[in-house]
Amino acid sequence: MGGNRKKVMHLIIPEVDTVYTPNHNDWRKTWHGLETVVAEQEIAVDGSSTPEVFCPIVQCGVKPDFDGELATDIPEDLKESLEENDAFKKWKLILADCRQGKSKQVWPLHVPRAGYRIHQNKDLFDCMVKSATEVLGQGGFKVVTVGTLGGYSQFFVSLAIKGQESFTIGKLANGLNDDWKQFFGLNSSHNGLIASTRNLSLIRQVCWNTVNAAIASAEAQDTLETIKHTKESGELITPQVFAIDLQKWIEQGQRVKLSLEAMKVEQMSLESFRAFATGIFTREDSDCLSTTSFNRVTDLEVLFAKGQGNEGKNLYDGVNAFTEFFTSGRGVGNPDKVKLNKRIASANFGRGNDWKREALRVASNEKELNICLKRGKRLFKDYIDAEVAAN
Repeated sequence: MGGNRKKVMHLIIPEVDTVYTPNHNDWRKTWHGLETVVAEQEIAVDGSSTPEVFCPIVQCGVKPDFDGELATDIPEDLKESLEENDAFKKWKLILADCRQGKSKQVWPLHVPRAGYRIHQNKDLFDCMVKSATEVLGQGGFKVVTVGTLGGYSQFFVSLAIKGQESFTIGKLANGLNDDWKQFFGLNSSHNGLIASTRNLSLIRQVCWNTVNAAIASAEAQDTLETIKHTKESGELITPQVFAIDLQKWIEQGQRVKLSLEAMKVEQMSLESFRAFATGIFTREDSDCLSTTSFNRVTDLEVLFAKGQGNEGKNLYDGVNAFTEFFTSGRGVGNPDKVKLNKRIASANFGRGNDWKREALRVASNEKELNICLKRGKRLFKDYIDAEVAAN
């Protein structure tokens, strides 16, 4: 099982983990192709159609056992010391009892301190459902993915809010609707890797990569809340607490929409876009623009002016240029040389995705945008001047 963890960055270990999706055209498929589609068009909100992700997480004490091959490297004096050591009372072992799940086994997950509190997958799922029902009403949302990852060490769920699972920012230059999606998501850990985290993001969680991308997206929008595995954390896992955040984040989502609409009326020239792109590709303390980044800026210029839906007229076109370049363009590799799955992974989870998010973040903040443009204009000019002087 450990070898598989290293090979697949999505962290889905097929013999242990299950990622459920509804039997609906909009939500059935995932990029990794390892989903399990339920029979119905919607995942049941009582969890009855996704039983294999709700195996109980249990705990027991930790005691050294020096029988068999495991003890061959333990010095005799250390064995005696450990057998008499009361420190082990301060620790415990966390296990996933999957005897009724897919793997039919029990899996050791974590050795935390005694004060660590388990957040059960079913409790988190039910809390998400109840809070969404409280805010949105019965049937006001859909469960669009729920699953475990990393040999049952991680749990996640994504809800799409009916009527708000996507929004449209007018028309693109090519006449198509400019559609965006948003999801109410949760992820948790039973191995100490992450706390239990809720978010409203533009990304549907379907694997470990998308969990990280959703967290980063939510951080940029200030729609993220984390619950650590402390003794008192149970007081924070309630429908009332979750509902307060969801309502607040829906309102914040409206502000994101307004921000995107504002970008469409913010005029941007080709010269300003060059400064914008240069600023995104350089740090605040940068004193030069690299040749690699200059070449990226040059590639992006074409997309700013003539990319899908773009006319090279406003800040929104500038953000879209980054999106296209790092989603389907040269920014995710040459399609003749790079396999599709690697291009998809790069577009959604790699450095290119970071630059897409950074372009959107900076464009959404007037102060950050002005700093970016000022730096970018200076560094782009310095690069051109140096090239002219060298030739």
